[in-house]
Amino acid sequence: MDDLTRRSVLSAGVAAVWAWPRGEGAVPLHGARFQLAAVPAADEPPCFASTFIDHDPPVPYVHCPSLCELPDGGLACAWYAGSYETARDVGVWLATAPAIAGDAAEPIAWATPRVVVDRPSATTQLDRFIDKIGNAVVFTDETGRLWLVYVTIAIGGWSGSSLNACSSTDGGATWTTSRRLATSPFFNVSELVRAAPVRLDSGEILLPVYHECVGKFPELLWLRPESNALRVRKTRLAGGRSLLQPAVVPLDGQRCLAFLRDHSPARRLVVQRSLDTGRTWSPPAPTPLPNPDASVAAVRLSDGTVLVACNLARQGRATLDLVQFDPAADAWHRLGTLDGEPGALFAYPYMVQDRRGRVHLVYTWKMRRVRHVVMNEAWLRAQGREPVA
Repeated sequence: MDDLTRRSVLSAGVAAVWAWPRGEGAVPLHGARFQLAAVPAADEPPCFASTFIDHDPPVPYVHCPSLCELPDGGLACAWYAGSYETARDVGVWLATAPAIAGDAAEPIAWATPRVVVDRPSATTQLDRFIDKIGNAVVFTDETGRLWLVYVTIAIGGWSGSSLNACSSTDGGATWTTSRRLATSPFFNVSELVRAAPVRLDSGEILLPVYHECVGKFPELLWLRPESNALRVRKTRLAGGRSLLQPAVVPLDGQRCLAFLRDHSPARRLVVQRSLDTGRTWSPPAPTPLPNPDASVAAVRLSDGTVLVACNLARQGRATLDLVQFDPAADAWHRLGTLDGEPGALFAYPYMVQDRRGRVHLVYTWKMRRVRHVVMNEAWLRAQGREPVA
């Protein structure tokens, strides 16, 4: 074995060890079940509202928004922004909005965005060199504490990333010192976050993540909030080295789906299924939907179908579309296009449901703004349906 081969084998072995999933105890806790979203009122009139969350003054590059409902019914949205992706001036920004009044027919008034963490503050708080800031996801736990999990890079590109967390007990006005999450036993790198978490009735939070060093593959973090820290365990979804950014959707207390971005030449949205609260997963299977190597978002509706926001193309992200999936019939229907313009980019959708069952969607609008859309199931039922073969 020559020196080059020996170094390659050693590097691959080390990478495999640091990426190895941790399995401390049962995952999830024995008997834990998914929490499902609220059921909307049967007589609710259709509602749809849209607004933009804008920087003042404008920022050249805005990307990767996430969203959650706050304990008082308000909203929090987090994303990263700066000169361009991986620029050293990129920071994680946050904006909040008050609880929606009435039927949400009027646009929501978002507060002026502010920086939660940037490269200098992350370097100080984490006590390590930080070169870049990336993806962020915001969510609340069962106590109402607001959490922010975000990506930092010390060296290299996304394959050298790490996950970190901070929290807030006052709706995002102030934050605890960031802590690095221990997701791997060795170098603890190459973990990224993107999709919405799922709560369990045990108090645990299932957070989908993904790996980008030894191939691209989906993983799950099982988080247990403890005071201002997160206990972390990790498992991996089965199969493939070209699938990433899993969007996990509970169908009931135990069954769930994971929709995955496809980095392979096939360029198809991929789905995996679990019957045991995410402990084990079926092999990945392609769906009829094209996927241009792009992130998707999904939520379960009250009739058991799944609403998916995605880019319906094999190349490019020039449209953002809504699709409805019926798991019982294995049937797909296109509901319509929310945004579209040749050559434009509408990317990285993120969806959650609030306490009234309304669907909130945020996404990157032309890489310059965050668009927020709120819609209810009555509005979705009123849309036309085009079968997807």
